[in-house]
Amino acid sequence: MKITAIDMRLKSSPLSKTFKTSLRVVEAVESLYVFIHTDSGAIGLGEAVPTHAITGDTIPGICGAIHIIKERLIGQDISIDLLPVIQQAIIGNTSAKAALDMAVYDLLAREQQQPLYEYLGGTYQEFETSYTVSLNRQEEMTADALQYKNLGFNYLKVKLGGKVEEDIERIQAIREAVGEDVKLGIDANQGWSVKDAVKFCLEIERRGIGITVIEQPVFKRDIKGLAEVKRNTKVPIMADESLFCVYDAKELVEQWAADKWNIKLMKTGGLYEALKIHQIASVPCMVGSMMESHVSVTAALHLTMAINADQVDFDAPLMLKEKPVSGGIHYEKNYVTCNRDNGLGINNTALWEELKDEKSM
Repeated sequence: MKITAIDMRLKSSPLSKTFKTSLRVVEAVESLYVFIHTDSGAIGLGEAVPTHAITGDTIPGICGAIHIIKERLIGQDISIDLLPVIQQAIIGNTSAKAALDMAVYDLLAREQQQPLYEYLGGTYQEFETSYTVSLNRQEEMTADALQYKNLGFNYLKVKLGGKVEEDIERIQAIREAVGEDVKLGIDANQGWSVKDAVKFCLEIERRGIGITVIEQPVFKRDIKGLAEVKRNTKVPIMADESLFCVYDAKELVEQWAADKWNIKLMKTGGLYEALKIHQIASVPCMVGSMMESHVSVTAALHLTMAINADQVDFDAPLMLKEKPVSGGIHYEKNYVTCNRDNGLGINNTALWEELKDEKSM
């Protein structure tokens, strides 16, 4: 099975509600869908999203990177040997690499007539996902948290990273609103200094506000600062933006800088690097996503089944007004799973037929 062409199409999927963090505001998910065509007629599907505040990637940049990488792929047989080629073809550009990587994996699993999780050595599972409370005024965040609890979500990830005094009051108000039976995690998205992060941790401990984890409290490159926060609190600390590649993972291990890791395909450049990161992980791993659609989050779910991850954060597709594809990940309230069809389990042909006459990127 040889690669004959690689096409890209852009699709915008509006959110039901504006999503806010300390780094950005999102109104819609801009998905660049990547289609790898083969001489057998099979199509591999991948997705890249621009998260410039975290990955530095933009749609023009992603397109440019894919045009460079695809010259190394067209005419080649589909094989696992293509995966390091994708990673080595260009520096950075992890979102572009992720889209091509998952499309190749999609074809590899389809060729073996296996769902991707099985191809990767995993078993079929269901996972409970958290739901994210956007960073807003305290009253709005409290109302949102209560709404998501009433929808059946037992784990809420609360976006903070503003003024630490206000963040303390936000999380206390949310805890009082949802009660003690709902797990609360915090994601500061690099929004605090080391001093403020420690201050926050010590104060919520003093007040007895139960928190399961605090994600990326400080700047992503400040690994020593992350480790300092970890040393000064009993609350588990999770690395997110600090973890893109194997070298980041090794530094986190050497510095004992985090209690958990958050693996995301848009950061790692796809499943190939994500699997290598997991192999050297010295702590439990969560698999999460950026603001992505069902395609790349489906790939992340297959990864989760393969590595038996400790936790998932797959609420992004739930925030879309409409599902843009047929098949793949699906939700039963707060639980996620997927079908057992080959590859990603998505109807790639139907999506290509829908988008093929749109502007080529």
